[in-house]
Amino acid sequence: MDLERCYALLEVAQSASDEEISRAFKKLAHKYHPDKNQNRIEWATRAMASLNIAYTTITSHRFESAQHQEPAEDVSHATRAKRAEAQQERARERARAASEYRENLQDEIITSRFIQARETAKDALYRYFQYSLYNMFRRENAINRGTFNDVVGALKRCFHEIRKLSSLTKDRELLEHFTVFGEMIFNFYKSSECVTIPDSYASMMDVEAYRMYRRGDEALHVAHKELFYDRHNRGSFKRDVVEAYIMKAAHNFKDGLTTFPESTWAVETRIKLEYAVALRKYLALFFTGTGS
Repeated sequence: MDLERCYALLEVAQSASDEEISRAFKKLAHKYHPDKNQNRIEWATRAMASLNIAYTTITSHRFESAQHQEPAEDVSHATRAKRAEAQQERARERARAASEYRENLQDEIITSRFIQARETAKDALYRYFQYSLYNMFRRENAINRGTFNDVVGALKRCFHEIRKLSSLTKDRELLEHFTVFGEMIFNFYKSSECVTIPDSYASMMDVEAYRMYRRGDEALHVAHKELFYDRHNRGSFKRDVVEAYIMKAAHNFKDGLTTFPESTWAVETRIKLEYAVALRKYLALFFTGTGS
Protein backbone atom coordinates (compact mmCIF):
# COMPACT_ATOMS: atom_id res chain seq x y z
CA MET A 1 0.00 0.00 0.00
CA ASP A 2 1.52 3.33 -1.05
CA LEU A 3 2.13 6.03 1.55
CA GLU A 4 -0.38 8.53 0.16
CA ARG A 5 -3.10 5.89 0.33
CA CYS A 6 -2.15 5.09 3.94
CA TYR A 7 -2.62 8.71 5.02
CA ALA A 8 -5.93 8.84 3.19
CA LEU A 9 -7.18 5.70 4.95
CA LEU A 10 -6.36 7.22 8.35
CA GLU A 11 -7.97 10.51 7.23
CA VAL A 12 -4.93 12.62 8.21
CA ALA A 13 -2.59 14.95 6.36
CA GLN A 14 1.00 13.91 5.71
CA SER A 15 2.05 16.82 7.94
CA ALA A 16 0.17 15.36 10.92
CA SER A 17 2.14 14.68 14.08
CA ASP A 18 2.74 11.17 15.45
CA GLU A 19 0.18 11.79 18.19
CA GLU A 20 -2.45 12.93 15.68
CA ILE A 21 -1.87 9.82 13.58
CA SER A 22 -2.14 7.59 16.66
CA ARG A 23 -5.42 9.25 17.71
CA ALA A 24 -6.84 8.93 14.20
CA PHE A 25 -5.97 5.23 14.08
CA LYS A 26 -7.60 4.55 17.46
CA LYS A 27 -10.72 6.50 16.48
CA LEU A 28 -11.16 4.64 13.19
CA ALA A 29 -10.32 1.28 14.77
CA HIS A 30 -13.11 1.89 17.27
CA LYS A 31 -15.50 2.83 14.44
CA TYR A 32 -14.74 -0.09 12.11
CA HIS A 33 -14.07 -2.83 14.68
CA PRO A 34 -16.09 -6.02 14.07
CA ASP A 35 -17.74 -5.61 17.48
CA LYS A 36 -19.25 -2.35 16.26
CA ASN A 37 -20.41 -3.87 12.97
CA GLN A 38 -22.10 -7.14 13.88
CA ASN A 39 -24.19 -7.13 10.70
CA ARG A 40 -21.14 -7.04 8.43
CA ILE A 41 -18.32 -8.82 10.24
CA GLU A 42 -16.33 -9.72 7.11
CA TRP A 43 -16.36 -6.12 5.86
CA ALA A 44 -15.26 -4.82 9.26
CA THR A 45 -12.47 -7.38 9.45
CA ARG A 46 -11.12 -6.26 6.07
CA ALA A 47 -11.42 -2.63 7.11
CA MET A 48 -9.45 -3.28 10.32
CA ALA A 49 -6.74 -5.11 8.39
CA SER A 50 -6.38 -2.14 6.01
CA LEU A 51 -6.16 0.28 8.95
CA ASN A 52 -3.44 -1.84 10.58
CA ILE A 53 -1.41 -1.92 7.36
CA ALA A 54 -1.79 1.85 6.86
CA TYR A 55 -0.76 2.68 10.43
CA THR A 56 2.23 0.31 10.34
CA THR A 57 3.39 1.63 6.95
CA ILE A 58 3.29 5.26 8.11
CA THR A 59 5.07 4.68 11.44
CA SER A 60 7.74 2.52 9.81
CA HIS A 61 8.32 5.11 7.06
CA ARG A 62 8.68 7.88 9.61
CA PHE A 63 11.18 5.90 11.65
CA GLU A 64 13.26 4.95 8.61
CA SER A 65 13.23 8.42 7.03
CA ALA A 66 13.52 10.34 10.32
CA GLN A 67 10.64 12.50 9.14
CA HIS A 68 10.08 15.66 11.19
CA GLN A 69 6.80 15.28 13.01
CA GLU A 70 5.81 18.87 13.83
CA PRO A 71 2.91 20.35 11.83
CA ALA A 72 3.91 22.57 8.96
CA GLU A 73 3.90 26.31 9.67
CA ASP A 74 1.92 28.81 7.65
CA VAL A 75 4.78 30.96 6.41
CA SER A 76 5.15 33.57 3.68
CA HIS A 77 6.71 32.98 0.27
CA ALA A 78 9.72 35.13 1.21
CA THR A 79 10.27 33.15 4.38
CA ARG A 80 10.04 29.88 2.49
CA ALA A 81 12.53 31.16 -0.07
CA LYS A 82 14.98 32.15 2.66
CA ARG A 83 14.58 28.78 4.33
CA ALA A 84 15.08 26.99 1.03
CA GLU A 85 18.23 28.99 0.38
CA ALA A 86 19.49 28.23 3.89
CA GLN A 87 18.70 24.55 3.41
CA GLN A 88 20.58 24.52 0.12
CA GLU A 89 23.58 26.15 1.79
CA ARG A 90 23.45 23.62 4.61
CA ALA A 91 23.19 20.84 2.03
CA ARG A 92 26.26 22.20 0.21
CA GLU A 93 28.10 22.46 3.51
CA ARG A 94 27.14 18.90 4.40
CA ALA A 95 28.30 17.74 0.96
CA ARG A 96 31.65 19.49 1.44
CA ALA A 97 31.96 18.08 4.95
CA ALA A 98 31.01 14.59 3.76
CA SER A 99 33.61 14.74 0.99
CA GLU A 100 36.28 15.77 3.46
CA TYR A 101 34.99 13.22 5.94
CA ARG A 102 35.29 10.39 3.41
CA GLU A 103 38.80 11.45 2.46
CA ASN A 104 40.14 11.60 6.02
CA LEU A 105 38.14 9.05 7.96
CA GLN A 106 39.82 5.68 8.29
CA ASP A 107 38.06 2.39 8.89
CA GLU A 108 39.35 2.34 12.48
CA ILE A 109 37.55 5.60 13.21
CA ILE A 110 34.43 4.37 11.44
CA THR A 111 34.51 1.26 13.59
CA SER A 112 34.86 3.38 16.72
CA ARG A 113 31.89 5.50 15.68
CA PHE A 114 29.83 2.39 15.04
CA ILE A 115 30.70 0.93 18.43
CA GLN A 116 29.61 4.17 20.07
CA ALA A 117 26.29 4.13 18.17
CA ARG A 118 25.80 0.45 18.96
CA GLU A 119 26.36 0.99 22.69
CA THR A 120 23.89 3.89 22.67
CA ALA A 121 21.29 1.66 21.01
CA LYS A 122 21.95 -1.18 23.46
CA ASP A 123 21.51 1.26 26.37
CA ALA A 124 18.17 2.36 24.90
CA LEU A 125 17.06 -1.28 24.54
CA TYR A 126 18.10 -1.93 28.15
CA ARG A 127 15.89 0.96 29.32
CA TYR A 128 13.00 -0.43 27.29
CA PHE A 129 13.03 -3.55 29.46
CA GLN A 130 14.11 -1.76 32.65
CA TYR A 131 10.91 0.30 32.62
CA SER A 132 8.73 -2.53 31.22
CA LEU A 133 7.82 -0.43 28.18
CA TYR A 134 6.68 -3.54 26.32
CA ASN A 135 3.54 -3.25 28.44
CA MET A 136 1.17 -1.05 26.41
CA PHE A 137 -0.87 0.03 29.44
CA ARG A 138 2.24 1.00 31.38
CA ARG A 139 3.54 2.90 28.37
CA GLU A 140 0.42 5.11 28.30
CA ASN A 141 1.54 6.70 31.59
CA ALA A 142 2.84 10.21 30.79
CA ILE A 143 6.26 9.65 32.37
CA ASN A 144 6.73 6.24 30.78
CA ARG A 145 5.56 7.57 27.41
CA GLY A 146 8.31 10.17 27.64
CA THR A 147 10.85 7.46 28.40
CA PHE A 148 9.60 5.41 25.45
CA ASN A 149 9.95 8.41 23.15
CA ASP A 150 13.52 8.87 24.42
CA VAL A 151 14.25 5.22 23.63
CA VAL A 152 12.81 5.54 20.12
CA GLY A 153 14.69 8.80 19.57
CA ALA A 154 18.00 7.17 20.55
CA LEU A 155 17.35 4.24 18.22
CA LYS A 156 16.51 6.57 15.33
CA ARG A 157 19.73 8.53 15.82
CA CYS A 158 21.77 5.34 15.92
CA PHE A 159 19.98 3.97 12.85
CA HIS A 160 20.82 7.05 10.79
CA GLU A 161 24.36 7.29 12.15
CA ILE A 162 24.93 3.73 10.96
CA ARG A 163 23.49 4.61 7.55
CA LYS A 164 25.91 7.52 7.28
CA LEU A 165 28.85 5.34 8.29
CA SER A 166 27.83 2.81 5.63
CA SER A 167 28.42 5.47 2.96
CA LEU A 168 31.98 6.04 4.19
CA THR A 169 33.47 2.60 3.75
CA LYS A 170 33.67 -0.23 1.24
CA ASP A 171 34.85 -2.76 3.81
CA ARG A 172 32.50 -5.75 3.40
CA GLU A 173 32.81 -6.94 6.98
CA LEU A 174 31.95 -3.51 8.37
CA LEU A 175 29.07 -3.12 5.95
CA GLU A 176 27.65 -6.49 6.99
CA HIS A 177 27.76 -5.47 10.65
CA PHE A 178 26.14 -2.12 9.85
CA THR A 179 23.35 -3.76 7.84
CA VAL A 180 22.54 -6.47 10.37
CA PHE A 181 22.55 -4.14 13.37
CA GLY A 182 20.54 -1.47 11.55
CA GLU A 183 17.90 -3.99 10.46
CA MET A 184 17.69 -5.34 14.00
CA ILE A 185 16.94 -1.97 15.66
CA PHE A 186 14.56 -0.95 12.84
CA ASN A 187 12.55 -4.17 13.17
CA PHE A 188 12.66 -3.91 16.96
CA TYR A 189 10.99 -0.50 16.69
CA LYS A 190 8.26 -1.81 14.36
CA SER A 191 7.70 -4.77 16.67
CA SER A 192 7.44 -2.53 19.75
CA GLU A 193 4.50 -0.69 18.17
CA CYS A 194 2.48 -3.86 17.59
CA VAL A 195 -0.71 -4.45 19.53
CA THR A 196 -0.48 -7.35 21.97
CA ILE A 197 -3.98 -7.48 23.47
CA PRO A 198 -7.17 -8.30 21.49
CA ASP A 199 -10.12 -5.88 21.42
CA SER A 200 -12.68 -8.56 20.74
CA TYR A 201 -13.35 -12.29 20.88
CA ALA A 202 -16.21 -12.17 18.34
CA SER A 203 -14.34 -13.95 15.54
CA MET A 204 -13.08 -17.43 16.40
CA MET A 205 -10.59 -17.24 13.55
CA ASP A 206 -9.10 -14.10 15.07
CA VAL A 207 -9.10 -15.65 18.53
CA GLU A 208 -7.12 -18.65 17.30
CA ALA A 209 -4.81 -16.43 15.25
CA TYR A 210 -4.23 -14.26 18.32
CA ARG A 211 -3.40 -17.28 20.48
CA MET A 212 -0.77 -18.42 18.00
CA TYR A 213 0.56 -14.87 17.68
CA ARG A 214 0.69 -14.52 21.47
CA ARG A 215 2.66 -17.75 21.90
CA GLY A 216 5.19 -16.48 19.40
CA ASP A 217 5.33 -13.05 21.03
CA GLU A 218 5.93 -14.55 24.49
CA ALA A 219 8.81 -16.65 23.15
CA LEU A 220 10.27 -13.64 21.36
CA HIS A 221 10.02 -11.61 24.57
CA VAL A 222 12.06 -14.20 26.48
CA ALA A 223 14.73 -14.12 23.77
CA HIS A 224 15.28 -10.39 23.42
CA LYS A 225 14.84 -9.69 27.15
CA GLU A 226 17.64 -12.19 27.84
CA LEU A 227 19.76 -10.62 25.10
CA PHE A 228 19.34 -6.94 25.95
CA TYR A 229 18.53 -6.94 29.68
CA ASP A 230 18.92 -10.11 31.73
CA ARG A 231 22.45 -10.97 30.62
CA HIS A 232 23.70 -7.52 31.65
CA ASN A 233 22.16 -7.84 35.10
CA ARG A 234 23.36 -11.41 35.55
CA GLY A 235 26.83 -10.96 34.06
CA SER A 236 26.52 -14.07 31.89
CA PHE A 237 24.73 -14.99 28.69
CA LYS A 238 22.37 -17.91 28.03
CA ARG A 239 22.88 -18.02 24.28
CA ASP A 240 21.22 -21.41 23.88
CA VAL A 241 18.09 -20.02 25.52
CA VAL A 242 18.00 -17.05 23.14
CA GLU A 243 18.47 -19.26 20.08
CA ALA A 244 15.80 -21.72 21.18
CA TYR A 245 13.20 -19.07 21.90
CA ILE A 246 13.85 -17.15 18.68
CA MET A 247 13.29 -20.37 16.71
CA LYS A 248 10.16 -21.12 18.75
CA ALA A 249 8.81 -17.61 18.10
CA ALA A 250 9.52 -17.78 14.37
CA HIS A 251 7.82 -21.19 14.17
CA ASN A 252 4.64 -19.83 15.80
CA PHE A 253 4.57 -16.73 13.62
CA LYS A 254 5.03 -18.76 10.43
CA ASP A 255 2.30 -21.19 11.47
CA GLY A 256 -0.01 -18.27 12.23
CA LEU A 257 0.50 -16.71 8.81
CA THR A 258 0.05 -20.06 7.06
CA THR A 259 -3.06 -21.08 9.01
CA PHE A 260 -4.75 -17.68 9.31
CA PRO A 261 -3.50 -15.49 6.41
CA GLU A 262 -6.69 -13.38 6.42
CA SER A 263 -6.75 -12.74 10.16
CA THR A 264 -6.63 -9.18 11.50
CA TRP A 265 -3.52 -10.34 13.38
CA ALA A 266 -1.63 -11.11 10.15
CA VAL A 267 -0.01 -7.65 10.05
CA GLU A 268 1.37 -7.87 13.60
CA THR A 269 2.41 -11.48 13.06
CA ARG A 270 4.39 -10.61 9.93
CA ILE A 271 6.15 -7.71 11.69
CA LYS A 272 7.08 -9.92 14.65
CA LEU A 273 8.40 -12.60 12.29
CA GLU A 274 10.60 -10.05 10.50
CA TYR A 275 11.99 -8.96 13.86
CA ALA A 276 12.67 -12.58 14.92
CA VAL A 277 14.61 -13.13 11.67
CA ALA A 278 16.58 -9.90 12.15
CA LEU A 279 17.30 -10.80 15.79
CA ARG A 280 18.61 -14.21 14.77
CA LYS A 281 20.98 -12.62 12.22
CA TYR A 282 22.20 -10.20 14.88
CA LEU A 283 22.85 -13.04 17.33
CA ALA A 284 24.73 -15.10 14.74
CA LEU A 285 26.97 -12.22 13.63
CA PHE A 286 27.68 -10.37 16.88
CA PHE A 287 27.89 -13.29 19.30
CA THR A 288 30.33 -15.69 17.67
CA GLY A 289 31.77 -16.94 20.98
CA THR A 290 29.80 -19.05 23.43
CA GLY A 291 30.53 -16.67 26.25
CA SER A 292 29.77 -13.38 24.45
